[in-house]
Amino acid sequence: MNKHLLVTISEDATAHAGLRFVCAFFQHKDDVRLTLFNTAPQPPAVWAEEANYETLRLNEEAALAIISSGKRAMEAARGIFLQGGFRPGQVDDKIVARNFSRIQDIVKEGESGLYDAVVFGRRGLLRLENLLDKSASEEMLQAKFAFPLWLCRDVEYDRKGVLLCVDDSEPSRRMADHVGFILQGEPEHPVTILRVLRKTDSTQNTEGLFGAAIDALKENGFPARLIKTRLEQNDNVAQAILDEAGRGRYAAVAVGRSDRHKGVLSQLFTGSVTMALFRKLTGAALWVSR
Repeated sequence: MNKHLLVTISEDATAHAGLRFVCAFFQHKDDVRLTLFNTAPQPPAVWAEEANYETLRLNEEAALAIISSGKRAMEAARGIFLQGGFRPGQVDDKIVARNFSRIQDIVKEGESGLYDAVVFGRRGLLRLENLLDKSASEEMLQAKFAFPLWLCRDVEYDRKGVLLCVDDSEPSRRMADHVGFILQGEPEHPVTILRVLRKTDSTQNTEGLFGAAIDALKENGFPARLIKTRLEQNDNVAQAILDEAGRGRYAAVAVGRSDRHKGVLSQLFTGSVTMALFRKLTGAALWVSR
C-alpha cells in the first residue's frame, strides 16, 4: 500500500528541512507517493473606488508574480526529491489560492486528501510556533485535524529509528499504528517504545505497559526483532523523552497527543508535554497524532 505524504512547500529555501527529511528517512522509496502543496497568498484587494487601469494592471502583475514564485518553489522542491531518489511519477504538485490562513488551508487539504501524514519544514514550523499562544493555533493543534503531523526542525539526516512514546490513550494507539504503517518495508529503522512513569507510580507490574503498541506495530507487519522497549521514571515527562531522543539519536520522536484526562497513565502526553517537545527537540523530527 502506498504511503501518501502531503509535503508543504514555500518560497523560502530554509523550509527544505521537511523535504530533505523525507528523502533521507525512506530508504525504500518505491512505495511512497508525495504531493507538494503550496498555498499562495491572494494579491491585495482593489476597492471599487480605486479601480482603474493602473491599479488593475498592478494587481494582475502581483497575482502573476505570486504564481511564478509558487512554481519556482515547486520546481526547487521537485528537484530535491528527484535528487533524493524519488521518480518523477511519484511526485505531484498542487498550488491553491489561499482561502484562509496558510495553516488552515494546509489542514483543510490534509483532511480532504486523506494523506497519511502532513510534513512541515522549517518555515511552516516557525510560522506555527509564532502562533502557539494564540487561540487559533491552539484550536488547530488540539481538535481540528485528523492526520499525523511531521514537524521537521534542525533535523540530522543520518539518524535512524523511531522513538515511539506511549501511554494508555487512543491517540497513542493511533500513533503506534501510524509508525507501523510508515515503517513497512523500512528495516533500517528500528523502533524503541518508551513508557514514562511518574516517580510515585509502581513498577512492580509493567508487563502490559507496552502490549498495545507492540501489537499495533506487528499488525502492520513490523518485525518483532526490531522492537525494543524502555521504561523510565521521571516526573518531567518531556525531559525524559528529550534525554532518550538525544541518547538514541533517533530520526523521529512519535507521540499521540491527548487532551482528555482519563487517569494518570493516559494523560502523560498532553498539550504541555507535546508543546515542550515541539519547542526543545532538535536532531529528530517530531511526529504528532491526535
